[in-house]
Amino acid sequence: MNILNTHLTDGNLCKICNSPFADNYLVKEMMFGFRDQFTYNQCSACNCLQIDKFPDNIDKYYPAYYYSFNADTAPLKRQPFFKRLIANIRIKKLLNDNRPVLRYLKPIKPKFSDRILEIGCGKGKQICDLFNLGFENIEGVDKFIPKEIDHGFGVKILKKDIKDLTPNSYDLIIMNHVLEHMPQQQDVLRGCLKLLRDNGCLMIAIPIIAEAFNIYKENWVQLDAPRHFFLHTVKSMKILAEQTGFEIRSKLFDSLSFQFTASELYKRDIELFPESNERCAYPFEKYFSKEEIENYQKQAIKLNSEENGDTAVFYLYKSNL
Repeated sequence: MNILNTHLTDGNLCKICNSPFADNYLVKEMMFGFRDQFTYNQCSACNCLQIDKFPDNIDKYYPAYYYSFNADTAPLKRQPFFKRLIANIRIKKLLNDNRPVLRYLKPIKPKFSDRILEIGCGKGKQICDLFNLGFENIEGVDKFIPKEIDHGFGVKILKKDIKDLTPNSYDLIIMNHVLEHMPQQQDVLRGCLKLLRDNGCLMIAIPIIAEAFNIYKENWVQLDAPRHFFLHTVKSMKILAEQTGFEIRSKLFDSLSFQFTASELYKRDIELFPESNERCAYPFEKYFSKEEIENYQKQAIKLNSEENGDTAVFYLYKSNL
């Protein structure tokens, strides 16, 4: 185990709960095989893992072929008028669909008329999918895209920071595996609080420290050094929500066999995207049998049922209502 086992000084405290750190881990960048090493500190109280120093050269670790920059977006198609008239009936049926984008919305019970914002959406694959399903009052924001993207029908990806958006404007804000990449955790959530309408929901999907981390430690795929700055626990997410004016009303665990297959590759010092084939699919079939992958998926389903999977969705609402 590549653990440094040095207790940090009192000057180095957890950025979530301000407690001393307990352990340090030396973690390699393995998605693209750079193998540069980074120290992650784990809080003694809330158990949140956080990178010791934010890299000055972080752009190096988001190459042009990084997956979120290349996700294909479906052509937009406006729903026929008669379908919009029966939206209240149709949406109940729609939310029973098992596709992740819809399964995540089910606890919220959104309306097609809700104003929806996705933060850190890249090219906007998810909001285009939502538009094609009937959610027409939708937009995205990503300050790292080269320029604004207009998909048509009013669906735009704005090159802006959330502080530049209009307060009290959104019924639903989506952060789909984005928060872990952000250095100023409290500032981001306070910004979202200002943007939400009073009964609005902030939906956050993130990696969670759970059984997979206990097994693989510094080889856990979701550490994703150095792109992931914070790896939360359920406890640290609750603290963060309360600090920023939110309460967590529900959560959904949705981990996959990926937590095992990818971590096993890292354990064997195998990167996910070899330089010779930078945009290939994850090479799991090369290293695992079909039966092994199926067994890993069964383990993931079991861990989700026990709220111990390594990814989860949190549903946050304003706590003063």
